[in-house]
Parts: sequence; C-alpha cells; structure tokens
Amino acid sequence: MSRTSSTLLILLSATLISVAHASATTYRWVDKNGKVQYSDVMPSSQAGKGHAELDRYGRVIKEERRSIMTAQEIEQERQAIAQQKALKLQRQQQQRRDKALLSTYTSEKEIALARDRALELESLNIQGLQTRMDSAAQKLAEANTKLAISRNEGKPASATILQMREEAQSELAQISNSMNLRTKAIENIHKRFEEDEKRFLELKASMR
Repeated sequence: MSRTSSTLLILLSATLISVAHASATTYRWVDKNGKVQYSDVMPSSQAGKGHAELDRYGRVIKEERRSIMTAQEIEQERQAIAQQKALKLQRQQQQRRDKALLSTYTSEKEIALARDRALELESLNIQGLQTRMDSAAQKLAEANTKLAISRNEGKPASATILQMREEAQSELAQISNSMNLRTKAIENIHKRFEEDEKRFLELKASMR
C-alpha cells in the first residue's frame, strides 16, 4: 500500500469514527424508583413509559411521552376525573340554587315570611300528632286498667283488651317517630332559611 493510500485510509477511518460519535444517541428516562437514568441503549422494560433522546451535547432531540400507566396512576387519574366532575356538578347546582333564590325573593323580609310559613305548617303538624298521641295514651291507659282489674279478679285477660293495648302501644311508637321527624324538620327549616338569607345577601352585594 502506498503512503498516499495509507493516509487516505486513516483519514476515512477518522471521519467514520467522528460521524459515528456525532450521531450517537443517549437515552434519558426515569426509573421505577424515581431516579433519572442515562444510557446509549434503551432498555426494553422502559418501553411505553416515556423517555427522551439526547444528542452528544445533551440536548433533547426527541421525546416520547408515556403511553403505559401503572394501576396506581390509572386509579389516581380516575379519582381526579371523578373529583372534577363532582366539582363541576356542584357548581352547576349552586348556580341553579342561586338563580332560583333570586327569582323567588326580592328582599330579606320575604325570606323571613317564607320561613315563618314553613314553621307554622310544621307546628300544625306537631299539634295534630300531639292530639293523636294523647288519644293513644288514653287508649293504652284504659286497656291497662281493664287488664289490671281482670288480674285482680283472677280472670283471664280478654283478647280484645290485649289487642287494644297492643294497638295503642304501636300507635304511640309511630307517633313518637313522626314527632321526632317533625322536630328535625323544624331544625332543617331554620338552617335552610338561614343559609338562603346569607347567600341572598352575598348575591345582592355582588350585583351592586
């Protein structure tokens, strides 16, 4: 081989090495422990999990976004979407309530009047229940008195009286439950109208 040929071969080899070095790609990714890794070979286990390709100067020339999610990430995404939907629904419901509030009342006085009417209705319901309770209590006392007389006389308890006592006890239990519900309804009325009045004032203030 001539000296000229040898020189050309050396130059060609150096050029190929330089080109190969210049075109070499470095991969960067985050492993399962959260640590950043670099390599000139992309591990197959990282496929679909996202990585970046860097040139020899460390500049990003290509980036592959994650296409595979872990079960935990999928669940977190599902919860985030569900929360966003719930917040959106909550805002929509609040907007509807605000619109209804402004279209129903024109002043705080009207809110107070509506509250008083609702409370009066519940008061009438409780009065009716109290009348029924007094009647059932009287019926129970009468049945117990007759049963006591039968025991004192050594006579067997009448089936009719026993049924009368059972019906009175059952009615008293039902009425008592209804009274508790009506009492709770009164508490809710106070709370609801208090919240309505507060929100009404907030909306009116924001419109000024």
